[in-house]
Amino acid sequence: MKFKIILLIYMLLSLHVMGQEIDENILENQTYIDRMAYFRNNPLKQGQIVFLGNSLTQGGKWDEYFPIQKPANRGIAGDNTLGILGRLHEIIEAKPSKLFILTGINDISLGRSNEKIMIGIKSIIYQVKAGSPTTEIFVQSLLPINNENNRYKRLLNKEKQIERLNKDIHRFCKEENIVFINLYPSFLISKRKLNAKYTGDGLHLNEDGYTIWIEKIRTIIE
Repeated sequence: MKFKIILLIYMLLSLHVMGQEIDENILENQTYIDRMAYFRNNPLKQGQIVFLGNSLTQGGKWDEYFPIQKPANRGIAGDNTLGILGRLHEIIEAKPSKLFILTGINDISLGRSNEKIMIGIKSIIYQVKAGSPTTEIFVQSLLPINNENNRYKRLLNKEKQIERLNKDIHRFCKEENIVFINLYPSFLISKRKLNAKYTGDGLHLNEDGYTIWIEKIRTIIE
């Protein structure tokens, strides 16, 4: 009963954040709409391994990296915690054996505080736990960024916030006995700076970057 009350509180708080702070409605974004149509036409299999997140997740060829396990890619470019909450029912209904979550950077880009972002992340976790209790949940850290070329204006000077959010996520995972996968240090070239050899634009990964990611999770998948 206590768990259900906590879940309800976080769902209501998430809706409050959506109503009060979002200045770009991801649910109306064409990329989001197109990906949702693709998901409907390519439904998840029961018990499948699922990668859930934003463009970093979408850019991964997970079924090719792990051809035996054939994980499903449920990443959407530009997605944030609220967009994930809006489509989480598909994930829960499929009862994934393992769920890999990576989210938060687009929330930061929208100017949300870590406190508000954590409300969304906690709601995602609590809903999965309640609706699919046998699913193993793996929460992955945000990656560092490299904004030398000022390409992503809304992420300028957000390096410390990313670092702090990773600590908040890690702390929550410890409290909930959830595996936290700290990808962040593996991509650094210097303090809080993404190694340029792993990216083409300072945010998204190239194939060398995905190779690092794959090796960090290989033993968990296989």
